[in-house]
Amino acid sequence: MSKRLRCNFAAAVIGGVLLSLMNASLVDAITPDESNPNHDAIEEKYSLEDARSFLKTYCMDCHVSGSSSEGAKYFELLLNDEGLAKLEPFDRSETADGQSFQSEPLDEKSHQRWIRVLEVIEGHEMPPSDAESPSSTESAKMISWVDHQLQSFSTLGGTPPRRLSREEYQATIEAVFGIKDFKLPSGFPVDRPQHGFNNLGEGLILSPTLLEAYAEGARSVADQIFPPPRELPDPSLNIVQPTDLVISYSSAKVVGDALRLGMKCDPIQRSCTWPSRFEAKVTGEYEVTVLLSTFQPADVSEPMVVKIFARDVASADSVSHRSLRLLEEISVTSESPEEFRFDAVLYEGQTVVLHWANAVLDSDRDDKVRLREFFESKHRENPKYLAAWHTMLEGEQGQGFRGGIGWERVKTLLADPDLPEITEQQVEAVLKKIVGNPVLYAETVVFDVFENGPSLEIHRVEVSGPTRLSEGPREQESERLRQRLIGDASTERDSIDAVLERVFRRPVDKQTLNRWHAIYDQHVSEGFSAEQALHLVVRNALISPRFLYRCLSGNELDSYDLATRLSYFLTMRPPDEKLLRKVTQLDDQLVLRDEAKRLIPTSPGSSWVKSFTEQWLDTQKLADIMPDRTFKYSRLDQKNAKLEVEHFFAEMLRENRPLRDFVDPDFTYTSPRVAKNVYEVQTVFDKKKANDLLRISLPRGGRFGGVLGFSAVMLATSNGVDTQPVTRGVWVLEKLLGQTVPPPPNAVPPLTPDTRGAQSPRELLAMHTSEGACARCHRRIDPFGLVLESFDPVGRWREAWPEVPGQLDSKVEILDGTVIEDVRGLKEWMLDHLSDFGTSLGKHLMVYATGRPMSYLETKEIERLVQHNLEAEEGFRDLLIDLIASPIFAAK
Repeated sequence: MSKRLRCNFAAAVIGGVLLSLMNASLVDAITPDESNPNHDAIEEKYSLEDARSFLKTYCMDCHVSGSSSEGAKYFELLLNDEGLAKLEPFDRSETADGQSFQSEPLDEKSHQRWIRVLEVIEGHEMPPSDAESPSSTESAKMISWVDHQLQSFSTLGGTPPRRLSREEYQATIEAVFGIKDFKLPSGFPVDRPQHGFNNLGEGLILSPTLLEAYAEGARSVADQIFPPPRELPDPSLNIVQPTDLVISYSSAKVVGDALRLGMKCDPIQRSCTWPSRFEAKVTGEYEVTVLLSTFQPADVSEPMVVKIFARDVASADSVSHRSLRLLEEISVTSESPEEFRFDAVLYEGQTVVLHWANAVLDSDRDDKVRLREFFESKHRENPKYLAAWHTMLEGEQGQGFRGGIGWERVKTLLADPDLPEITEQQVEAVLKKIVGNPVLYAETVVFDVFENGPSLEIHRVEVSGPTRLSEGPREQESERLRQRLIGDASTERDSIDAVLERVFRRPVDKQTLNRWHAIYDQHVSEGFSAEQALHLVVRNALISPRFLYRCLSGNELDSYDLATRLSYFLTMRPPDEKLLRKVTQLDDQLVLRDEAKRLIPTSPGSSWVKSFTEQWLDTQKLADIMPDRTFKYSRLDQKNAKLEVEHFFAEMLRENRPLRDFVDPDFTYTSPRVAKNVYEVQTVFDKKKANDLLRISLPRGGRFGGVLGFSAVMLATSNGVDTQPVTRGVWVLEKLLGQTVPPPPNAVPPLTPDTRGAQSPRELLAMHTSEGACARCHRRIDPFGLVLESFDPVGRWREAWPEVPGQLDSKVEILDGTVIEDVRGLKEWMLDHLSDFGTSLGKHLMVYATGRPMSYLETKEIERLVQHNLEAEEGFRDLLIDLIASPIFAAK
């Protein structure tokens, strides 16, 4: 296959770039970079003609001759001096007298293309191996010249309008208004990721669906702070018969005209009952009537204590009765139905729960003594009792012993005159088995209680009302929110000013305040109350661009913008009071650094640690991946794998560890189960803590640990069943080395037909990527993916591929000629290129922080900061603070 066909894919990338920069007028317009000490030497030793000569010698053969690609057309134009004199980079506009062109600044498309040119020359991707190649000196000069041109044309900043992301919006509502666990409106769309993150300006579009969601969210917030007036509804009488009471598991049984309760335990679904069709419509006072009796042997005289609680109908049935609000406590002594009546406050959405508080049968796991005593007392009454249980549990391997079915089998055995006697050892064995799983066996023996007592009988429950309105948690919360929002404001206008300053995250000018005062005044003049007018102000403020977007003050960030960027970067929330008190001093580097140090989270549970790590390393994908059962890797293992990354990242910050520890650390956080099954750690762990996250030691230079050895990373770059070397290779290049990998060309299918002879993933990949359109990129991608093939989809080490004869071969040669045996060699290579990793990490941090991709000039500044960090032997936290204090962070 000819060189021309192999390189055709690159033409549109490199050729298009050359059109945008390699022309005389563009070069003449470059402002010398005075900060570059080699500027004069570059100008003296290398010129436009030298660059043109380099391109003609090493690029033109593939990119022009006979090719119809867009890149080739660009090269043909470059050969024309008249074209070079006139053509400017992409910003072409028509005027009345012909064509005029603008050359500054370099547009983003050209910018990224030229960065790619540097990558292919520096990374030895171009020219191809069988083409004439420049010497290292020639390449170095070309690289230096392009580097200088890019720095001259590159700029700081360029963040487009940046609205609050989904996560930031939710956290901001909670922070500004003090609303706990604010729920986003249903249908609230997910943010679209750009450059790996979901908080970049170009991806945060404002769609009609999102506008509707914002309007709904604004109304929800305003309703919580200024709820509409409540009206007392007409009272109603709700009569609940035994058949309308809830029966969960074996908690109760209807016998005759009553529902019987037989035991006490938690949760409420195993021992309590409540009406199935009643809940309070409003918070108010209700009259509750219950008709109760006892069902018990005559020699039991202790009153039955019944506790009646209130619970939210929407709450889980697994809650403990101890967590419920007690309404009334009643003593029941009569075997005939007796009526008990009391008044109680029920909150909106609540119902009543009945619980027999001193039941004889108790199945709580924490109090096994009572259950044993219950069975022992039954055995004393009837020596055949435990013999029947023993025979039932032993017969047919204990099948069908739960609930009413089990009790019916016990009764049948008790009636059998030939029931075998039971020894003391067998008695103890039965009791031990029963108390070993109290809930299981209590669900059977409770049917004995339902039939023979003692049990509580509920004949009827009545709830009438409400007779008057009461203040409940919702009303109390609204009052708290109002006080928090408007504070000590003495007038309505002061309230509005307080609201707007909180919502807009900065002082509001007088002219703007007057406009909002007018909105309030107009609403009041139309007959609405002051609170209703404030309701309007709040919901309008929450759909204002001043709230939904940040940093809208002009062409530069002012001090409030800078505080906002800093706070959202590190906390995903608006500036706190401490930061706002320092806001006018943030132009002082010492103050900015101190505030950054204060805000940098060190807890793995922080919003920023979770959000950044899961997007940087793609661990958010774990939620959608189900590992094959053969790996014995549970959902809990997946959860712990993701938490491992977050705990590791937090410690890197907390202890200010050096960047090299991202690559080759001596520790990680994982569960004993994963440590043993995945990371081959043979330390003896407490079996009771098999799934607890623990800090464990790892040997440096080993297979596991760090960004190249996390179980979460290996799972995120697989599909849970098979490994995906291309995915892993692209992941290493983009996430760890900061390189751009273009998508495959549309003309290339995902699989080629000539792969039938492939026996291993390496062979399959080699045959699939032998086409010229694939080979250029895959020469760069595949080695980094294949070297990680020793990890299976969940990150365990393996010596062979599944169903492939022979030993797994992970040995590769990367483009710079380095031969790497396995992941340990890759770690060594990355430690030798730690500045590349540090720069990639720094770029990801700044992309996340500023909401824009980094320009070439910004990347060079990050490189400088990383190099300083490495030379000074500083830590990760030091680098983060340096990035925040850099001009990149403060650029609009």
